[in-house]
Amino acid sequence: MCAVRVECVMGNEWKRLVSPRALTGVVGALLGIGVMTSPVLAQDDAVPEESLDLSQVAAMMGGRGGGAARSNDNLRPFKDVAEGFEPVISQDGAFYSVWINRKTNQMLAELPRGYERQNHFFAMTVSGGEIFAGLQAADMYTQWKRINDRMALVLPQISVRSTGDQESKDSVEMIFTDRVLLDVPVLSIGPSGQPVIDLDDLLVGNAGSFFAGSSRGLNRSLTTIKSVKVFPENIEVEIEGPVAGGVMKSFHYSISLIRGTPGFKPREADPRVGYFTTSYRDLGKFTRDETNQRYINRWHLEKADPKLKLSPPKQPIVYYVEHTVPIRYRRWVREGIEQWNDAFRKVGIDGAIEVRFQDKSSGAHMDKDPEDVRYNFIRWISNDVATAIGPSRVNPMTGEILDADVVLTDGWIRVFTYRWDELLGDLAVEGMSPQTLAWLERNPRWDPRLRLASPERRDQILIERQARGVTRYGGHALDTADPTLLGDNEFDGLLRTSQVSGMCRAASGKALDLAMMRMYLAAFDTAAAIEETVAARDEDKPKLDPETIEMIRKQLEENPALRAMVPADVLAMLEEPAAEEQAEEPKEEPKGEEKPKAPKQDPGELIDGVPEWFVGPMLAELVAHEVGHTLGLRHNFKGSSAYDLETINSDEFKGKKPWSTSVMDYNGINIRMPGYGAEQGDFSVIDIGPYDYWAIEFGYGNDPKKTLERVAEPELQYGTDEDTWGPDPTARRYDLGKDPLVWAENQMAFVRHLRERLLTDFVEDGDSWAKARRGYRITLGTQTQMLSMAANWVGSAYVYRDKKGDPNGRVPIDPVTADQQRKALSFVIENSFKDEAFGITPELLRHTTVDKWFDDAGYMDALADATIPIHDQVMGIQASAMSMILNPGTLQRVYDLELYSPADQDVLTLAEVMNTIRDAVWSELDTEASQKFTDRKPMISSLRRNLQREHVERLIDLSMNPSGFSAVDMPVRTLAVAQLRDLHGRIEKRMGNAGQLDSYTSAHLGEIAVRIEKALDAAYIYNTDDIGGGGFPMFLFGRDAED
Repeated sequence: MCAVRVECVMGNEWKRLVSPRALTGVVGALLGIGVMTSPVLAQDDAVPEESLDLSQVAAMMGGRGGGAARSNDNLRPFKDVAEGFEPVISQDGAFYSVWINRKTNQMLAELPRGYERQNHFFAMTVSGGEIFAGLQAADMYTQWKRINDRMALVLPQISVRSTGDQESKDSVEMIFTDRVLLDVPVLSIGPSGQPVIDLDDLLVGNAGSFFAGSSRGLNRSLTTIKSVKVFPENIEVEIEGPVAGGVMKSFHYSISLIRGTPGFKPREADPRVGYFTTSYRDLGKFTRDETNQRYINRWHLEKADPKLKLSPPKQPIVYYVEHTVPIRYRRWVREGIEQWNDAFRKVGIDGAIEVRFQDKSSGAHMDKDPEDVRYNFIRWISNDVATAIGPSRVNPMTGEILDADVVLTDGWIRVFTYRWDELLGDLAVEGMSPQTLAWLERNPRWDPRLRLASPERRDQILIERQARGVTRYGGHALDTADPTLLGDNEFDGLLRTSQVSGMCRAASGKALDLAMMRMYLAAFDTAAAIEETVAARDEDKPKLDPETIEMIRKQLEENPALRAMVPADVLAMLEEPAAEEQAEEPKEEPKGEEKPKAPKQDPGELIDGVPEWFVGPMLAELVAHEVGHTLGLRHNFKGSSAYDLETINSDEFKGKKPWSTSVMDYNGINIRMPGYGAEQGDFSVIDIGPYDYWAIEFGYGNDPKKTLERVAEPELQYGTDEDTWGPDPTARRYDLGKDPLVWAENQMAFVRHLRERLLTDFVEDGDSWAKARRGYRITLGTQTQMLSMAANWVGSAYVYRDKKGDPNGRVPIDPVTADQQRKALSFVIENSFKDEAFGITPELLRHTTVDKWFDDAGYMDALADATIPIHDQVMGIQASAMSMILNPGTLQRVYDLELYSPADQDVLTLAEVMNTIRDAVWSELDTEASQKFTDRKPMISSLRRNLQREHVERLIDLSMNPSGFSAVDMPVRTLAVAQLRDLHGRIEKRMGNAGQLDSYTSAHLGEIAVRIEKALDAAYIYNTDDIGGGGFPMFLFGRDAED
């Protein structure tokens, strides 16, 4: 019947145009359709394919393109079109048949048979000419449709579907339609009877449709073909040409046939474990959970022998390590990849992941292109930028991962100098919500991103904000996410049907960690020297005479049970050798001779100036993190909060267990200071953790429901990117420990130690003194990071993803104790409001200069002043710390959490937070003036005067209109007004004894009193810099308020 029908439709035209060889091919194609459709649908219901009736088959044959019969008479013969072109040869057949004209740099392509029913996957990579060359760009799930003599490349609508009745399906199809990306003319009909298109027109002329801004201004007339390779199910094309500005760029296209793998079954996502998802709305359903369908993204992994408890895979995941990866790092790259094999063994698959190395000298695997969608590569880019990213390419119908590459850059290993001004601002706003960032942008005086920027950079930021006007989320990364271009925004890969890792900042944290390690090695001579230095500096520890110590020793020998009652500090003294056991006093050094320094501890073998025992495991951790993304896993920023520092720095863990439950966290660095553990533990995470095993079990095991029953176990906690701006302080990037505030205290002790040795140990003979300035700035970065982390604990609550009925299920929101929040607030005050927190000495300032090189690498320093703007930098950090606590988002959370506990329970209240800040800022007003102050020794230091002025400006802002819409506005306003009145009275009282005040303090207090008085008298002030405090102009809807 089929043959009769075809003959009726085609008539003599069929006999005239189709050779016996082509007829054989058509019959084979028809048989292939029959073989292909039924089994695939039976095995994978998630890949709906429309059945093909005979009328469609006839129409397809009649038009050689599908849809309706059409005439090809007006098309030029292929031999005329292809004159001067030579075919690209493939031994195994070609997906697209391709011809090249080397003289004119043009390409022709014949579409594959059956293209009308196929889905083609376009995967793009900027392979050269950009700082992140080699990073996956956009990918597109497409279909070809012929309309008359043009071929339209269509992006099918797949985000809304229906599995309901026919009426529902018809309605969805009518409302939610496909989108045409571009169209190109049909030039001819090729040897296989399929449309021939100008491939040069498609990939060069329409480069902007595939690469967006990366290809802006591409000069088509100067664009050349770098390479073309054809394979049975994909083609690889790379072109090169100058873009706007004349920069030469290379663009790689990988076009492949995409279809559901037989046997692959989509797995439903669950919020309790973190996977990237493929999602769509099913309007054939009517409940919320059923309408929003989400599959996890995962590889198709199955046992070669299902009967075996532990079996090799049918098809392993193979990663090729590109030849650009330096040989000295390759074993650590391999280790990071293979760490995941242990997790797959737990689910019965042995050797799920294999590693193979490209080698340029031997030629091993050099025939494989990293951009080829068939291969997974670990790539290495030398661009002096701290970046690592592990994107993947996914079937958007099922969530099956098709291809993945990890791109590593070398910038994080180099000495840390990159993006200094931007880094401080990023660290300061870490954990702030999109709403808070939007408020900060409307109130630039409060914005740490502005306050911590260099003066010349501030103007640029303000101009950029004014030019773009009001945006969503106040400059949060969500607002600028672009799913068509990966690598510059952490949300690029999330706002898509199939999520991928669009950007990862794990390497940025490693850059700061590595810089701290370089300082650690320079400043710490021996472990004993560290202990002695800290003990000597810590004047608060009890001091006992030798007779008392000996008496306590004897008592403990007689009654060991008393040991539990002895303070830890005293026990530490008892461990010291007795006086008679100590070595005799060293002889006094002759005067006038410099005492020799203690020898440095041997760092062992160095790689690029860093000990291999440090940078190697750190690189392995980074690789494991990015490979985790390519396996489908999202970030888990709760991984580092499972164990306390005592446990981490103990023999139980060191070299044996990872101290984070997940490599998918941005884990902080573990540099132990005395008193924070028995010994120095592992500096970085040495293996994947318990959560990682659990996540792989959920995604690749046989019983995900049973796996999820363990959700309440402490080591399996999960919180990802969107949790970092919520109330849970343990969902935090770059922190460490069950109580991160203890780690913050450890880090600040480390910072103090480094600052004391910047001039003596960090800057070595022959070094420029500019190194001291860089080192001091690194310590400011760590200080800012700790302040931001601690501030997240104010107004905080633990958030758990347990569902009702889960074993040992917890309440979803559990407020953090008031004492812990007070401890965090105290940490912020102690390490930002006090002069001593910054380690400033005249000797340090006199040595913190800059090198002057007026070239690409040094022009920013050439523009900088040789004297460090210390007041500006300290005020920036102090103002940022104040913003971390007093911003409306934090204050509202503090206020709301008052209702989360019964009235008879202790909570941190809004009033207490504001009063604590006030008392810490204005403590000088509570001291009696027992002496006459001078301008050289003022009552209030210059740093504190800046802090107090900043605080008053904040109170004035809060007394006017804190946010404009929130229910917390009124209590904040009334408390701010009350504090202004209180300060005014106290200042007036102190000014009554002005004769003892120095000129600076007297002028300062007098001016503050006037400003407060004006603010209290104002009936309504809006957007006015005269009272709100100066420094930065205000903007409203992108326009200067004075306009």
